[in-house]
Amino acid sequence: MSGLSEKIISSVLVVIMVGLVGYNVFSVEMRKIEAQRQLEEIARLEEERARIEREMLEEIKSKETKELVEYYQNYNLLKTEFVKKAAELSEKMEGEIINIEQLKELTTQRLNAAEDFRRKLTQIGDVPGPLETFYDYELEFIASDIETMSLVWSYYNSGSYSTFDDSEIEELYKNTNLLLLKAEEELQRVYSQYDLEYLLEESS
Repeated sequence: MSGLSEKIISSVLVVIMVGLVGYNVFSVEMRKIEAQRQLEEIARLEEERARIEREMLEEIKSKETKELVEYYQNYNLLKTEFVKKAAELSEKMEGEIINIEQLKELTTQRLNAAEDFRRKLTQIGDVPGPLETFYDYELEFIASDIETMSLVWSYYNSGSYSTFDDSEIEELYKNTNLLLLKAEEELQRVYSQYDLEYLLEESS
């Protein structure tokens, strides 16, 4: 092989090597660019997913807020009616009473008011999800109130006032008040969470 041929072959090999090296560099850069593009696409998709989730949560919260407002408007009418009736009857009981029959009648009316409130409360309709715990507390409160009034009526109807054990009545009164406070605190918590405290303030 002549020296010229060797030079030509060497030159060709050099060109091939340079080409291969250039291709490898180009290939690496292209892979980097593609990887970066994929990362950007993943980031875009994640951002889009997060945006959709935020919108869905806002929509859910908006729906729940509307349901909470509507429920409270119905509930507050019933609770206000019950509290007013109970206060009126308590005032009469603390006033001038002529005989036990009057006390029994007033206690019966008070018991009926509590049972009427419970019946109407269960008929309001679907309870919004955030209020389920409050609803359970409220039912516990009214059940304890009914039990208390029933025992008070039994006391007036016993005819044995000196021997009647009224300690159970006292315990029931305490329990009823605690359950009432528990329900009110849960109601306050939920409506504060949804920035609806003004509803409770308006009705207080």
